[in-house]
Amino acid sequence: MRPGGLPRTEQFAAGLQRRLAGGPGFVVVTGFPVDRTDPREVEMAYWILGLFLGRPVSQSRKGDLLGRVEDRGADVSSPVQRGYESSAELPFHVDRTDVIGLLCVRPARSGGLSRLASSRYVHDVLAGEHPELLAELCRPFPNDRRGEEQPGEPPWSGIPVFSETGGDFAARYVRRFIEGSQRHATAPRLTERQIAAMDALDRTLRRPGVALDMELRAGDLQLINNFHILHARTAFTNGGGHGRLLLRLWLAFSGSPQLPADFASLYGATAAGSYRGGVWPTGVTPPGLGRPLTELG
Repeated sequence: MRPGGLPRTEQFAAGLQRRLAGGPGFVVVTGFPVDRTDPREVEMAYWILGLFLGRPVSQSRKGDLLGRVEDRGADVSSPVQRGYESSAELPFHVDRTDVIGLLCVRPARSGGLSRLASSRYVHDVLAGEHPELLAELCRPFPNDRRGEEQPGEPPWSGIPVFSETGGDFAARYVRRFIEGSQRHATAPRLTERQIAAMDALDRTLRRPGVALDMELRAGDLQLINNFHILHARTAFTNGGGHGRLLLRLWLAFSGSPQLPADFASLYGATAAGSYRGGVWPTGVTPPGLGRPLTELG
C-alpha cells in the first residue's frame, strides 16, 4: 500500500513518473539524505519514495526487495553469479523489471562510472544502416535463465532484443545471457546472422556520443525505464574502509509498456501497467502478479 499524508512527495513522484514513462526515460535526483547516522532511516526513506513510484519486486532468489549493489567477489564469468555483486565492468544490458532505482550511498575510490544509452536510438540507427540485422534482432534470441527459473520451467527463454506491441516499444538485451544459453542442449544454437546482429548493436553502443556517462556521487538517485534505456558500468576499485555501495530497487511501474507474449516466461505477466517481473525464491508466486498496479494501491 502506498503511504498517505505526503502530498508534496506524491506530487514530486508524479513528476518522476512522467519522465520515466515518456522522455527521456531516466531521472537523476540529487541530494538524497544518505549521510544519516542510522542507515535504516536512509533505507526507509528510499523505500517510501519507491512506493510512490511503483511496487517493488524481488531481485534474486534471496527474495531481497531492497538490494545492495556492492563488490562481494562474484565472478561474472560464472553463469550462476550476478554482476551486481562484483567490481567488474558490466556491458550494456537490462534487468528483469520495469524501473530500476540506484541510490548511491558510497562511491568507489575510482571507476564505477554509470553509462546510459537509449535503446530506441540504437534501434533507429540500425534501421537506417543495417535493416537486415535489425530484423534479426526483432526475432527471439535464446536467453539463459541462469538457474533462476521455477521448478518445471525451461532453463532458457526465447525473447527478441527489440519489439513493438500495440504501439509500445520494449528492448531486452543481455548479451552475456544470450551467449550463456548455449550451455543448454535444448536451446537453439546461435546463428552467424544473430551474432552479426549483436556485433552491430554493440558497435553502435560504442560510438562516441551514443552513451551518456555519469558519476553517481553520494546522495544521487538514478531511476531508469528498463525498456527504453540500456545501462552499463565501468569497473571500479575500492579504497580502505567501506567500499562502493548502491541501494537498488526494482519496481513494477504503472507507466510500463505492453510486452510481447515471449516475455511472459521472465516477467510472469505482459499487460501494460501490471505487477510483474523480478527474480523470486523457488516456489514463490508473488501476490498480485498480473494485476493492474492501480488495483493494488
